[in-house]
Amino acid sequence: MPFLTATDYGLQIRDEIRGLLTDGSDPLLQAAALAAQSEMESYLRGRFDVEAIFTRTGEERSPVVVMYLVDMALYHLHSRQNPRNVPQIRQDRYDNALNWLKMARKGTISTGLPLENVTQPDGTPDPDNILPRGGSLPKLTNGY
Repeated sequence: MPFLTATDYGLQIRDEIRGLLTDGSDPLLQAAALAAQSEMESYLRGRFDVEAIFTRTGEERSPVVVMYLVDMALYHLHSRQNPRNVPQIRQDRYDNALNWLKMARKGTISTGLPLENVTQPDGTPDPDNILPRGGSLPKLTNGY
């Protein structure tokens, strides 16, 4: 079952415009949604539990994930029509989605998404799957 539904597009595009982009073809809309989902999963995988995120349905889904996924799917639909003439709003929203995904992947923003399980079956941390943490001690100023 697809993660996005046809009603998810309602806030970002009118039905008649969506119909023009897809030639009235629901399979084309689903293909764009699946391509966008695959792209989003590639950013989230390795830090977040992608299966838990994309198997949720209805109100259980993250509204931010739905919004950015719709943005990405609409960008792909517009670029299918005319790759050199994608509306600026679609380009901007697609770029915002990618920036959000990059920040989520780095951990610089709090997403509320379920993290990937990084433990071994016996409950101990998996050393091959621990994300590195950066940082240092505060800078010291020495005066003599």
